[in-house]
Amino acid sequence: MMKDRVQGGNSKSIKILFLGQCLQYGYQNLDRSLTFVALAISNLEARFPQLELQLDLKQLYHPKGLKAILRHRLLLSRPDIVVISVIGSFAAVYTRVNLLYEIAPEVVDTARSFLQKVEAKRSGTGDLVKSNTPIDKLFALHPPLALDEYERLIMEGIELCRTSACRVVLMGPGRFNEDTNENYAIPSPSLWPSVNEMVGRIGKSTNTAVIDVQSALSEHGGEVFLPNNIRWSRVGHQIVAREVENVLASQIMSLNPIAV
Repeated sequence: MMKDRVQGGNSKSIKILFLGQCLQYGYQNLDRSLTFVALAISNLEARFPQLELQLDLKQLYHPKGLKAILRHRLLLSRPDIVVISVIGSFAAVYTRVNLLYEIAPEVVDTARSFLQKVEAKRSGTGDLVKSNTPIDKLFALHPPLALDEYERLIMEGIELCRTSACRVVLMGPGRFNEDTNENYAIPSPSLWPSVNEMVGRIGKSTNTAVIDVQSALSEHGGEVFLPNNIRWSRVGHQIVAREVENVLASQIMSLNPIAV
């Protein structure tokens, strides 16, 4: 189980923030405990038993909101390591995003939680999951990001993290499952490798660690995906977890030499 505080002695707390989408939270047919994040953190805890690892998971709704969510988390959570997922679909399809999340994501979370409780109390159901609020109706439709714009937004996020002396890790997109029956644009399969190349280029130019998910998954077949879906299967998450663990382990050792 994830430890959430330092227990004294020579132990040290290291907080890791993951910014991503549904792949890090789990979804139907894949429990949250089986995601690449949960598996990687569990392995890192066994690898560094003298350290206290704290996990902060946040949704990245769109790269245009990256700086806003980073500002909030750097101030409130104060992570030592930030993992930014550079997702292929943002360059391939239109993305429906709540505009307020791009301005003040933490304020919106707090306001929604309060309003959902009010609505649930009024209805007498106690169901906070399905109750919508007025702030959930302020949506915009972002067109696919051009790669140069995408790169600029990621670079801004890296610079912001480094002003807070926070280490950054970029996590590239995985393979595109061409057997998917989801509604993706025809040219999108070719965009996944292009986004991955962009991530590698940013990593080299900024001396930023990169988790190369695409290379890891390319060594395997369709078993890394759920059937007819771009989401990873349990096997896919296990493969990605090993890559995440190895990259984060090097970052942890750099932060805390006694962990070696």
